[in-house]
Amino acid sequence: MKKILLVICAIFLMCPSVMAKEVNHFVSKADNDLTVENTYNSSVAMAGESVDFEGQVDGIGAFAGNKVIVDGSVEYGAFAGNNITVNGTVLKDGFIAGNLITTSEKAIFNRDAIIAGNDVELNGNFERNVSIYASKVTLKNVTINGNIKLYTESITVSKDATVNGTLYYPEDSQYIEKEGAAINSTEKTAAIQIENEESFFTTLAGKIWSFLGLAFIFGALSLFFPTIFNNINEKYAKFDVSEGVSVFTKGIVAFIIIPVIIILLLFTMIGIPLAIILLLLYGIAIYLTTIFTAYLIGYKIWQKVFDKDVHILFFGIIGLVILLILEIIPGVRILVSIISVLVGLGLILETIKK
Repeated sequence: MKKILLVICAIFLMCPSVMAKEVNHFVSKADNDLTVENTYNSSVAMAGESVDFEGQVDGIGAFAGNKVIVDGSVEYGAFAGNNITVNGTVLKDGFIAGNLITTSEKAIFNRDAIIAGNDVELNGNFERNVSIYASKVTLKNVTINGNIKLYTESITVSKDATVNGTLYYPEDSQYIEKEGAAINSTEKTAAIQIENEESFFTTLAGKIWSFLGLAFIFGALSLFFPTIFNNINEKYAKFDVSEGVSVFTKGIVAFIIIPVIIILLLFTMIGIPLAIILLLLYGIAIYLTTIFTAYLIGYKIWQKVFDKDVHILFFGIIGLVILLILEIIPGVRILVSIISVLVGLGLILETIKK
């Protein structure tokens, strides 16, 4: 078991040169500005202030940064950042999370796509189904051959938009469809807004119970394993954008790769027990991601505002309260949850490294 974990950690921590025209091993790289034109016969994870990918990935392409531009081709795509533009091709499934997300008229998604952001504009071709979680969605010069499910407050369908399946949207969202749009059918879904005080307080009560449970577990971890959080303090004492996107990217890669490893092990008789153990550890790690993300948030806020020495338990409580507040806001709840899980996984990976 120990050897397998070491191998998995080593995969994510390798950072070899990417200057070669063709690369046949996993690559992970973080820098301020990255422009890559190489061909990779493997999965790739890259993070930076600006990431411009113009190459080809025959595997998972995971890119994160303040500004991410994807002009090349990836087999599976996982893109995260503030401003994301996709001009290239995702041969299979794609996942995008960010603030401003745009797919251009050149973009092609050959299978399903899941998108979570603030302002999303779709152009290009989507061969199967699309799910979008956002505040605002614009379907512009886009063709969707499957269904599209929208969880958003505002939807604008331009005259050049085509949906050959069904367009699902919440009944309480603002829906505008321009004349000339080719939408096969539309169907309203349940409202995304909290309808009454009773449901609001039910949601709030659930979040408070979750908060108390996480706070209890964090208290136990900080009591018995304080070194874990002291290492985070040392690692991120001077936290900048590149370190932020680096830990986020590692979280994306871990979120995708570990289930793949588990599935592969399940196909081998001798690997089934190990697969079950890894699955349990993976589930525990997912649950603990909120604690690690909350701790980093609390630590950095206290460091910036007060800069005084206090017990590590205080940092975690501050962060958990902030996440609790954010997760009861309907418009940002899903995005906060996604970011919390991915950042937390990255931090847990750093902890395993230590």
